[in-house]
Amino acid sequence: MRELGILLLVTILFFFPVLGYSQAPPVEEGVSISATIEGEAPPSPPGGGAIYIPPTKVVFEGRAYPAAILTLLKNDRVTATFSAESSGLFKKELSGVPEGTYTFGIWAEDTEGRRSVTQSFTIDLVRGTTTTISGIFVPPTIELGLARVGWGDKVNILGQVFPESQVNIFISPREIVKETIASLEGKWLYQLDTSPLNEGEYKVRAKAFFGDGEQSPFSQTLSLSVSVKCKGADLNFDDKINIIDFSILLYFWQSTSPENVCVDINQDGIVDLTDFSIMMYQWTG
Repeated sequence: MRELGILLLVTILFFFPVLGYSQAPPVEEGVSISATIEGEAPPSPPGGGAIYIPPTKVVFEGRAYPAAILTLLKNDRVTATFSAESSGLFKKELSGVPEGTYTFGIWAEDTEGRRSVTQSFTIDLVRGTTTTISGIFVPPTIELGLARVGWGDKVNILGQVFPESQVNIFISPREIVKETIASLEGKWLYQLDTSPLNEGEYKVRAKAFFGDGEQSPFSQTLSLSVSVKCKGADLNFDDKINIIDFSILLYFWQSTSPENVCVDINQDGIVDLTDFSIMMYQWTG
């Protein structure tokens, strides 16, 4: 009778649309979604009766950061929080979820309180099955030591990721890619030299790679501003303060927030007599 009960359950799952399994395609490369029927049906009661349907479950498993706090969302509402293992691996099971279509999301908080972006998965849950979402690779967290730096300065880009992952840092619009390796604690750091960059605004984000081709989604995108590192009243950077610098000062006279940021020598928002006085004090001829 037990074998008959299992056979009937499998037959129903394959031939009745209300219980048929379907799923949205994985949103990321490397993530897989599968459904199985687990356990054995108990003996049928004498004279027949209802067919045993095992509980509906969803299992999430993948890579995060050591001791990261992960938050699981169901249709944009928090449904569970849990910790990753010291290795950075995690596995979380939700049981008793009614059948239907759901959008699950997951994000992590690292040991410094930085949050990852949220990964989302839309799936159809089928009554009586265990749906496993595996291969989740939580993207790295990212932080800039400084959001505004002078040209030629160095800026730390750092965060946390799965231990010993390779972290690629992408800097646009110059399409520069830098690499670093995370520590055993999953911490990563890259010191960016801004000398090759021009003055302007840049976007910085990171992606992690591990093992045989596994890769995470991108991290958050942060803004980095690189400005000219002014040299006092030497407005043309020739190591002299003379009539050329004075001409530049006159060109921007009474300007507020001038395009040439260095011409506002005392950085008070306007080119005026104070800036002229500083230039005269530093005059070399």
